[in-house]
Amino acid sequence: IGLFAVADSSITAPKSNGTKTLLGGFRKIYPIEIKVWKPHFTGVYFHSYQQVYYEAECFIAIAGSTLTAQHVLNIISEHLRKIRISYKRSKELMTPGKYILIRHCQQNELEIKQGIDQWDENMFTPNDYINLVNASDIAEIVEYSINEALSSARKYKIDGESLNAMYSEFAVGMYCPRERNHQLFVFRMGSRLNADGIIEVFATNERIEEGRVAVLGMKNEFEAMAQDAMKSAIDEDILPSQKFFDFLNQAIDKVRNNGSFAIDRPSVCKVFQEGQLKTVCHQN
Repeated sequence: IGLFAVADSSITAPKSNGTKTLLGGFRKIYPIEIKVWKPHFTGVYFHSYQQVYYEAECFIAIAGSTLTAQHVLNIISEHLRKIRISYKRSKELMTPGKYILIRHCQQNELEIKQGIDQWDENMFTPNDYINLVNASDIAEIVEYSINEALSSARKYKIDGESLNAMYSEFAVGMYCPRERNHQLFVFRMGSRLNADGIIEVFATNERIEEGRVAVLGMKNEFEAMAQDAMKSAIDEDILPSQKFFDFLNQAIDKVRNNGSFAIDRPSVCKVFQEGQLKTVCHQN
C-alpha cells in the first residue's frame, strides 16, 4: 500500500481564450528530501544541531506556472532538509512542556538563552522522540514554505492577469512514521484584497482522504472522472496506478482530438512506498 502519481509533461501559459502550449518534456513529479535534526548538548547546555534523527523522502507533484513552481520547490526543499527537534515550555507552572518539530528559521527555545539555560540530562533522549515525526507537521512546513515563496508577490501590485500567470498547485505525498501510513496533501493558491487594496496570494492545504485522488490542473474537466476511476479501481481490486496511467493517456488523446496540447506526452506514472519514489510506466 502506498501512493501513486501520474503526470503529463506539457508546459502551458494562460491566454485570453484559454491556454497556449510552450514546451514539452517537463518533469512534474519530484522527490524531496526530509531531514529532521536532533539537538546536541555539551553537558547541560544546548550546543547545536549536528546529527540527523530521521531521514526520508516525500514527493511533490506540480501543475501551473513553472516559474512559480520552481521557486516554491526550492524553498520547500530548503525547509524540509532542516527540520529541527526542539522543546516548547508550558506557560502553566507544574505542567510539563512538549517536544516539537520546528523550521530552522523559527524561534527556538533551545537557542534563545543558549549557553545560559541548563537542560536536564534526562531530557532529549531517544525515548522522548518516539512518534514525534508526523505527516501533519511536515505538511504545515510545506504550507509555510509555499506561502513564504508567494509572499514576494506582495511587493508588487498583482492584477487578475498576473495572478493567472503565476497560479500553481501542488500535491505532496509522504509516509507518516507516527500513524504508519501514507498521506497525501494538496495545496491550492487563493487570493484576497488586503487593507491597502492590493491582491495577496496564499496557499492552503487539504488532506486527501484514502480512496480519493488529488487532481491538479484541468480540475473542472477531469475531477469527476478521476474520482470515478479511483472508485472503479477499488471496486475491481486492480492497481490504481495502472488504471490512472491509462486514464491520463486517454485524457491526453481526448484533449489532442479537440486540437489542444494543454496536456501532452511524454506521460509518466510513479509509485511511492515508505519514502521511495519509483517510475513504473512511461509513454512517449
